[in-house]
Amino acid sequence: MFFNMFLKNVFQQQFDVVLILGLPIRHRDVLYNVAAVVSNGAIYGIVPKENLATGDVQYENRWFSGWPHTRVEKYQSPSGTKIPIGGIIFQAQGLGKIAIEICEDGWKGIRPGSIYTLAGAHILANPSASWFTIGKHRTRKSMVEQISREDHCVYLYTSLLGCDATRLVFDGSLFIANDGAISKEGRRFLFKEDFEIIDEIIDISVLERARAEEGSWRQQSEQLLNGEYGAIPPIILLDGDFHSHAPPQIPRYYWLPSGESSPDPSLQWLVEADLLPEFSAMDVSHIELELALALGLREYTKKCGIRSVALALSGGRDSAMCALLIDRMMHYDHPEFSREERRMYAKKAFVTAYMGTDNSGSATRNAARALAEEIGATHYDGAIQSAVDTHLEIMKQMSGVALSWDNQEHDIPLQNVQARLRGSLIWMVANIHHALLISTSNKSEAAVGYTTMDGDTSGGLSPIADVPKSLVKLWLLWADRFHDYKSLSLVIATPSTAELRPQEEEQTDEDDLMPFFILDQLMHQFVQFGREPLELFQVLWPSLQKHYANQPMKFYAHIEKFVRLICFAQWKRERFAISFRVTAFDLDPKTGYRFPPVQAPFREELAELKTYVESM
Repeated sequence: MFFNMFLKNVFQQQFDVVLILGLPIRHRDVLYNVAAVVSNGAIYGIVPKENLATGDVQYENRWFSGWPHTRVEKYQSPSGTKIPIGGIIFQAQGLGKIAIEICEDGWKGIRPGSIYTLAGAHILANPSASWFTIGKHRTRKSMVEQISREDHCVYLYTSLLGCDATRLVFDGSLFIANDGAISKEGRRFLFKEDFEIIDEIIDISVLERARAEEGSWRQQSEQLLNGEYGAIPPIILLDGDFHSHAPPQIPRYYWLPSGESSPDPSLQWLVEADLLPEFSAMDVSHIELELALALGLREYTKKCGIRSVALALSGGRDSAMCALLIDRMMHYDHPEFSREERRMYAKKAFVTAYMGTDNSGSATRNAARALAEEIGATHYDGAIQSAVDTHLEIMKQMSGVALSWDNQEHDIPLQNVQARLRGSLIWMVANIHHALLISTSNKSEAAVGYTTMDGDTSGGLSPIADVPKSLVKLWLLWADRFHDYKSLSLVIATPSTAELRPQEEEQTDEDDLMPFFILDQLMHQFVQFGREPLELFQVLWPSLQKHYANQPMKFYAHIEKFVRLICFAQWKRERFAISFRVTAFDLDPKTGYRFPPVQAPFREELAELKTYVESM
């Protein structure tokens, strides 16, 4: 009767969605707790629960039987239709492959869902009736995150809401987890509504790439194909097109984790030891970045017997972040020091230099001096214009070429000679102080080669080489507030600039390249997910359309520039100094990003993108 009611009121209607409906059915005179997959007026399959909840207030085995994992049979419905029943995967065009584990199935060490995902399922749905106890919600959330991370899947968890069993209250936990992170969470304890609905647009190609890159995943998937885990679940195709017309939401800052709601207790000892002030959940990611890089600097210098470090302090953001990380390293490594004692220690262990030309401004000079003084570093303030002029004169004597800013072809050599002379001089400063030279290149500029070889790339250790420029800016804004460095406001007030062109040109890094928040998103999608130019546009355009005032050719120009530069700059990345890995992907050719330095820079793909954009 229950089944017939669904047939009459639900199944015969036409839907453009896939429904997963829980119900009991009797099959071969045995009662099972199942989920039926319904779409377009038809039942495509039935998945029974495999692990019965028994113990405490649970007594499911009084009525139901657990379904053997590898079994697939035919169920004859009251209308006479034969429907597959058992461990089944469902494939829907536009949704991907979907599998189901019911309530208790998700809590077991050996879960049916793991086999489904190894067999190709992208989405695991778990309809549950999990009653409330204090603190249980956090346990559910942790479980859902872990499953989605281990199985590289989207995990949909829904639980009962209300009071259906008198003594038990159901708080209605509702999660969408994507590859280890909760991307959406529903409201609990609703009084006026009977149910809660949440939704999320997710790109399952990202999951497929994560699986393809993980050796252990490929190994276990092959073991499944070889029959080591039992029968391979069959795949049932659902009729219809279930593509979403809404694009996935791309986070502006990919490195920020989602779902931070409370301070990390593992860091509270730093507060108790007076190494950090009280902090909130919003501070955790910045604190973690600081601690990781400070620890890397400390371990590298201490274990290698390095007693001092040198840094070209330009007054800009990259060198400022490096300087502050060195100061924080000394703070954590010598907690017994007072602020003044740490400054006295820095006088011997840290040397900086500002090396200005006629293109340098007083703002960066003053910012560099103030920051060095606040930290306590030995600071040199030098002028290298005479050295630049000498080099230009020697070049003229050698080649007969008088380099001039009026000639566009001379722009790069005139900029690079300044950076390389600074590199030579800061090496001399480091040698005099027996110091390790710190390189200041960030990840975004490394990606597109916006750096001078043997100039600002000089150094033996590059602490922020895996820190995107957008994060450099955010971290400095945070450090200004959290650590209260008085001089940092001078650095933040100055736009990011190399100061290599004449001052009247008002050169900025973003004018030379593109806005860094766009560059960083292009880098993330291109490197982490391997997206080609057309895919870059299709994925990012919906969220960037407003920024470009609905002019897609402007975004095309940035994509074309980015792809061309990242391909060309691989030879530079081959020569960069040692760095620390702190984000989800790196650009180091020796470890993570084995990108061929000799190749055509996606010419055909860029032409395809241009045709696509022009047709919009």
